[in-house]
Amino acid sequence: MATPLTRLRAAAAQVDITPPPGLPMDGYIARVEVSVGVHDPLSGQILVLEDDQRRIAIVTLDVLAISAQAAAILRARIAHSLGVSESAVFVCASHTHTAAVGWQNWFPVGAAPSISPELVNQTARRLADAAQTARPRLVPVQVVAQTGVLPELASDRNHARPALDSTVAALGFTDRKGKPVAVLFHYACHPTILGAALEYSADFPGAARQRIQRALPGAVALYLNGAAGNLSTRFTRRSQTFEEMERLGGLLGERVVALLTTAQPLDDARLGAGSRTLRLPLRSFAAAPEIPPTGNPRIDQVRAEGAALEARLAEAFKGRSSQPAELRVFHIGPWKFFGIPGEPFDELAVSIRQHDPRALVVGYANDYLGYFPTQEAVQAMTYEALSSPYDARAHQLIQNAILSWLAEYKA
Repeated sequence: MATPLTRLRAAAAQVDITPPPGLPMDGYIARVEVSVGVHDPLSGQILVLEDDQRRIAIVTLDVLAISAQAAAILRARIAHSLGVSESAVFVCASHTHTAAVGWQNWFPVGAAPSISPELVNQTARRLADAAQTARPRLVPVQVVAQTGVLPELASDRNHARPALDSTVAALGFTDRKGKPVAVLFHYACHPTILGAALEYSADFPGAARQRIQRALPGAVALYLNGAAGNLSTRFTRRSQTFEEMERLGGLLGERVVALLTTAQPLDDARLGAGSRTLRLPLRSFAAAPEIPPTGNPRIDQVRAEGAALEARLAEAFKGRSSQPAELRVFHIGPWKFFGIPGEPFDELAVSIRQHDPRALVVGYANDYLGYFPTQEAVQAMTYEALSSPYDARAHQLIQNAILSWLAEYKA
């Protein structure tokens, strides 16, 4: 029996945001060469949702990270096109390491690239035009949702052990005739299959999107990365080739498509959004921390790279004791998406889902402020902990804030 449509309306669009070759690339300190070409396009997606009370927009981009300065430009242009406040626009990066610099000015701390007004404004214009076009095309939709797992893609990036959280979440939006409008899918993992390649690529999120869109013609697929600070494909990938990117991305795309075939309709798809600002305490910085060798060459190398950033961290945060960080949330009925402005670890996602299985942590959202390591990572002196200006208190404060939010939703 068909389930009645909710009062939710939706429209979606995708735009090409691939810059010209010849620009420096983001994500690896050691990669100094500029891009030499395009393997697969970098793109941006926008999903406009509207109920009887509010309108929001979810924007996803194939870039490493988006600093608040760049996100503000996007949000202002898109908000103007949609006739909403800037707070109604939620902006997320996929975290691909094969995109151009110019979107974030945090990493590496003390020597970060600057925001590129040309790159950001060009993308903002394209997304604002897409939003303007989407606005009159809003149609009533039914929303379905389902979760599963995909342990074959992400694992702990420092140890050959499975990810604590390998959850795949998929939300599908279809019109009255059953035609797909959009797919929102969520999975936590570093898109670093290609390593320091010199061709632009969306990495596995792009391959997953293509697989979904081939299976569901007309749908725009939007990827939300999760709590991926300590997760990558280092121990699951067979190579660092474009063929392997297609294979692993295809696994994710196929899993999303399969989940949508058994997804359950939402009786309540009302929209909501909110934000909170935290002050994250900064840790102390050792002038030259002693890093005992582990006997693992790769671990020792990345720990040395992290330790080398200590002097930059000390200089960048001299005289400061905290860093403001804005957390944002949007919800679609019972599904809640908590946006974190950086790289939380998967322990955070596990903790949150234990309280509410329909609460998802979204990393790289609306700003980028680095890694938020756990106490285990701090004690192990991992690269993520050594290169971060925070200790485990930041992780705990973020977790407490989300749990407080969840308690309010239940009240």
